[in-house]
Order: sequence, then C-alpha cells, then structure tokens
Amino acid sequence: MMIPAKLATPRAAMMAVFAAFGVVVGVFSGSIPELIRQTGLSAYEFGIGLTVSTLSTALAMALVGPLARHVSNRTGLLVLLPLIGLSSIWVMASGSMASFFFAAFAFGAAMGGTDLFMNAEAGAIEHDLKRPVFTAFHGAVSIAIAASALLGSWVTIKAGTLPSALIGTAALAMAWLMVRAHVPSRITAQTMAEPRGPLPHRPTILLLGVISGLCVSCEIAAIQWSAKLLDDQAPTLAAIAGLGAAFYGLCNAAVRFRGDRLRARFGDIKALRASLVIAIAGFAGLGLSTTFGTGVAAFAVIGFGAALLTPCTFASIARLAPDAKARALSFSSLVASPPRIASPFLFGWVAAAQGATWAFALCGVALVAALMLSFLMKTAVE
Repeated sequence: MMIPAKLATPRAAMMAVFAAFGVVVGVFSGSIPELIRQTGLSAYEFGIGLTVSTLSTALAMALVGPLARHVSNRTGLLVLLPLIGLSSIWVMASGSMASFFFAAFAFGAAMGGTDLFMNAEAGAIEHDLKRPVFTAFHGAVSIAIAASALLGSWVTIKAGTLPSALIGTAALAMAWLMVRAHVPSRITAQTMAEPRGPLPHRPTILLLGVISGLCVSCEIAAIQWSAKLLDDQAPTLAAIAGLGAAFYGLCNAAVRFRGDRLRARFGDIKALRASLVIAIAGFAGLGLSTTFGTGVAAFAVIGFGAALLTPCTFASIARLAPDAKARALSFSSLVASPPRIASPFLFGWVAAAQGATWAFALCGVALVAALMLSFLMKTAVE
C-alpha cells in the first residue's frame, strides 16, 4: 500500500513519536486510581513511586545527554521506544509496592531518554525546515493525552490495567515503524563544536531553570493526579475520571498548535507571564473545587495556561546562549531537577494528609513563586 507523501517524512514520523509519548502518559494518568487500588498503595506511597520514576527520568537524561553526541536520534529512538512499551506494561501490571517501584524506575528511565532524543530530532527538523514547528510537536503530545486519558480510564475500569497499557504499546509500535522508515540517521554532534568558557547570562539562565522546574512539576502533577482527584470527588464516575487530563490535553493542544504565532507576537517572557497567571487561576480553582464538573473545568484552565510554559522557557534559554545552546539547556535542566524530583513525593504526602485539592492549591503557590522569579530576570531575555 502506497503511503501519502506527507506521511513519508521525518516530520510526520516525529509527530507519531510525540503522539505515542502522549498516549502512554495519558493512559497511565487515566489508570492511576485503579492502579493505586491494584497495588494497595496509599496516595503517599504512590507519590514516592512517582518520585522514583521522576528521579530515574532525570538520571537517564543526564546519562543519555553525553551519549547523544555520538549516537543518532534515530538509533536512540529505535532502542528506547520498545523499552517504554515493555516498562509501561510492567508498571500497569504491578500488584505490589516493590513491583511498582522497580517498574516505575525502568519506565521513568525509558521515558527520559526518549524525551531527550525526540526533542533533539524535533529541533533538527525545525532547523531543516527553517520555520517554527517545534511547539506543534508538543501539541501532538497534548492532543494524544486528551484522547488517551479518557480512553485509559474507561478501558481500565471495564477490562483492567493491562489491556489499557496495550493501547500505548500499539501507538509506540506504529511510531517505531515510522522512525525506522522515515527518520534519517544523523549524529547530534553540535555540542562537541560549542565554544568553551563561561556560560553567558548564567544568572538569568539559572532563574529560567528554576522557573522551568516549578512549571514542569506542576504540569506533571496536573496530568498524573487529575484522575485521582476526580475519582475521589465522584467515585460513581470512575470510568470517566480521565476527563480531567482529557480537557487539560485538549486545551493545551489548542494553544500549542498556535503557540509559535503567539510567541512571535508577544515575546517569550510576556507569553510566559500571561500563561503563569492563567495556570495559577486554574490551580486556585482546583483548590476550591468540590464537584466533578468544577474540577474538570479547572483542569481545562490549567491546560490553557500551561501550554506555553515549557516552549517559552526553553526558547529563552537557547536565545541567551546562541553559541552554547546545548550547555545552556543542560545547565538549566540540572537546576530544574530538584523541584521535579521532590514534587511527586510532596504532592503525595499532602494529598494523603489533607486531600488532593490542598496539594493542587500548593501547585498554584509554586507557580506564583515562578511568576515572581520571572520579574527578577534582566532585560537580556526580553
């Protein structure tokens, strides 16, 4: 069967990879309430497991980063995509704390390595096309989360967590075939050619790293814990508890597919601050939410607000160090790691002690801190 020319391109293949990544995240998110019951863990213990996963993600990105200078993005993806599939099945089939913790570590590592390679290839494609397309790749993640979170919660309730995991595996298999057929083998050795010496605008890049860490932590919390909050508020609607992540993903995608235009019109920092204000309002709404409907609406608002946070911070960092992009992004990722690693544990602890609404309200406080930090940056980033 002939494949349409538009689908036989590196860009189409990477859209499939980003979408598959989103499907795995969405299915996992929608299945969390049942997975907690299946493993017999409390919200606090489950939060520790997510912390283990986040830690392994950070470690994988730190270890894979130097390797990516010598291994093509294509090779990295062909190795790691199957590992995501296997580890996600292990996670979803876990029936005890020990099994879940080990599976979460493997799952986080596979996701972290894939995240690095797929973003590197997306950047290379944007460079080849000589026009902004990077935000659209992340839009594919958002729309995939929206579709799969609701599907994941429904399938999990009706058939169990393992059949739900197979949805993500099927998407990964399709992405693997697309990468194998249409992504060229190129060595990402640009970091080897970067000049050495002091990193330019280091204090501002450090601030952006902290802001990025706070933003990503809250985004992950919104996706991973949305179904748990809605399940607590309306147990009879457990089959559609994935609606929170679904509306988050839909609204996220709606902004991201127009994100490059918004960034060009208003600038990254103004767009970042406006997005933070919207996201803060959404988390405040979750903190006050007492019903299923208001919870879903609040997740939608957060989706709108969170859409441009990562693209704006990454673009600002790269612009501050035009001759040392890889070093600047690596440094900012290192700075962002502590809040990302600590947040799942803290969220689970607060959710177990006070309830998920309190934990989400604290996410709003973290974003207020990020907004305040954005005003401390020097004008070089504007």
